[in-house]
Amino acid sequence: MGITQGVAEFALRGSIADIPDDVVKISKEMMLNGVGVGIAGSTAQASVTVLDYVAGLGGTDDCTILASDQRSTAEFAALANGTMVHVLDFDETFERRGNHPTASIYSAVMALGERDRCTGQSVLEAFVVGCEISTKIGAIGDLDELKSTLFKHGWHLSGVGGTIGAAVAAGRLLQLTQLEMENCLGIAVSLASGLQVNYGHGTKSLHAGRSAMNGITAATLAKKGLTGARNGIEAADGFLGAFRGDVDVDAEKFLAQLGNPYDVIYPGVGVKYYPCATTTHASIFAVEQLVREHSIRPEDVQALHVSVPALGGVTARRNAFPHPRTGLEGKFSVPYAAAVALVFGTPRMHHFTDEAVQDPRIRPILDRLVLTMDEVPTIEYHMPATVRITLTDGRVVEHRALSAKGHPSNPMTTEDLDDKFISCTQEAMSAEAIERTISGFRNLESNPDVRDLFASLGVAAHRK
Repeated sequence: MGITQGVAEFALRGSIADIPDDVVKISKEMMLNGVGVGIAGSTAQASVTVLDYVAGLGGTDDCTILASDQRSTAEFAALANGTMVHVLDFDETFERRGNHPTASIYSAVMALGERDRCTGQSVLEAFVVGCEISTKIGAIGDLDELKSTLFKHGWHLSGVGGTIGAAVAAGRLLQLTQLEMENCLGIAVSLASGLQVNYGHGTKSLHAGRSAMNGITAATLAKKGLTGARNGIEAADGFLGAFRGDVDVDAEKFLAQLGNPYDVIYPGVGVKYYPCATTTHASIFAVEQLVREHSIRPEDVQALHVSVPALGGVTARRNAFPHPRTGLEGKFSVPYAAAVALVFGTPRMHHFTDEAVQDPRIRPILDRLVLTMDEVPTIEYHMPATVRITLTDGRVVEHRALSAKGHPSNPMTTEDLDDKFISCTQEAMSAEAIERTISGFRNLESNPDVRDLFASLGVAAHRK
């Protein structure tokens, strides 16, 4: 069996009865988290820009756009919502996979689910298989490695894997046949893209919106009869050859690992506790531990040394931004995130604005901070950090953090997740609407028609 054929078959088979209970539970939490951070991200500049663009495209008003009275076609609503969910970099992360699939996959299934009045069960099933294919296809050939070849080549896997995952999720909701799903994948591999050079810029979040939109496009065109290469993934001039650089992938092994186990279980998904890039989290956690243990004040700090992994020279060096100029750059700046933790405590969303990165209390800390890339990642702890602080009284204190809160080894509790959702939405939604939304997602599989739930995320969120 070819990889494209096998992926299509996996995407179409099975039902919620075949999906492990913990996969179902985690998937619903991922969607709820995505809605929360999307509503919080609706006012970010990249979101506003994309929403303005969508408004000019016209079309039907079938689908809801988060935190807005504006509605659009399924494709354009997915474009806007995917951008909003990813723009704050507060969505979930599959650390080892380098992927944040919810922004792409949820935005696609939300749009089609509302438009076509799908059941909650069918939306949930589509989301589960879309995420699994998204994260695994981005690491194809390297599922047991620290980082995938695609990541090392500079691809942003939320855009690349997100397009393919969104395509199969949309295809499942559109009830494609096996042949149509293979064509859908052939179309999707030509629409997939996203480059790491845009980390720290608004275009990074556009990758998620565009992949959601392109996934719906691929599935819809396949349903209408457009053909695509039915070996689009494994061909030498297809996905593997172009994105990975070779076709040296054991097809049988790869297909056997789909859903065995699901990536949300192992290597696991982290729902972010801090509203910034995962590369910064262990550093933040280490600073927090030192401040608590030694009662450190910013004025007590003579020098600050932070060490993180180089990760092949891609992420840490590109994302260093030692003196960020914008809030988005701050989200990808290990030095800035560590300085925020030292000066203000746990970083919150308001610390990553264009104004916040210019705070005069932060700049002196950045001037005294040295970032190196001496840490050695492991298969389980992929982004550890060591923070060493030299105090003005001559003492030197140090803490090494393997991970941070939200990592699969230290997951957020249900109460943590609810608190995060409330903090993201309380300025836009009433307490009653927040409670209904949380309950709606926790019981998604029992909903016979998701239209009202998904539609409420626009109007109800916009009118408190």
